[in-house]
Amino acid sequence: MHILNYYFTPFAVILILFAIFFSQPEREVTYMSFAILAAAFVANFWLGKNTYRFLQWSRHIRALTVWLNLAVSAALFYLLSAYWAPMWLLFLTAPAASAMYMKKWQVGLISLVAAGLMIGLYYARSVAFGDGGGMGAQLWGMAATQAVFIVFFSMFTASMAEMIVKVRDSMR
Repeated sequence: MHILNYYFTPFAVILILFAIFFSQPEREVTYMSFAILAAAFVANFWLGKNTYRFLQWSRHIRALTVWLNLAVSAALFYLLSAYWAPMWLLFLTAPAASAMYMKKWQVGLISLVAAGLMIGLYYARSVAFGDGGGMGAQLWGMAATQAVFIVFFSMFTASMAEMIVKVRDSMR
């Protein structure tokens, strides 16, 4: 359960630090990004620490953690994607983490939601901050490629987790 805080939170922090250091967004965007990340860290830590305390709810707590982190990824992407293009990588964290303890169809659903949410946010930003015409062909192509990668990477991670469990169980 702590996999999010051990691997994905440091990755998000590095991604945000690079976005802020190299692109220097407005002060409000910087503060809001760190506030969102800190709140997510506290929530993940508390949920992870209390999963076994509420054992009958552990599956629901894990699902809540995945959806919460997807929402955090979306918020950070919306804030910083205009300043730092690799922010889309945040959308890999929730589906990849879900692959550790959810069924493949659930991982597929989460990855499709993550991919769709990312494309929707690209579109929303292009309408809100562009010339009002929406996304051009190049942005659609880039977003579609990233979305496909999110789905394939998530399903690959789910298959690897499933294979590891099968190998472990066969050695008993």
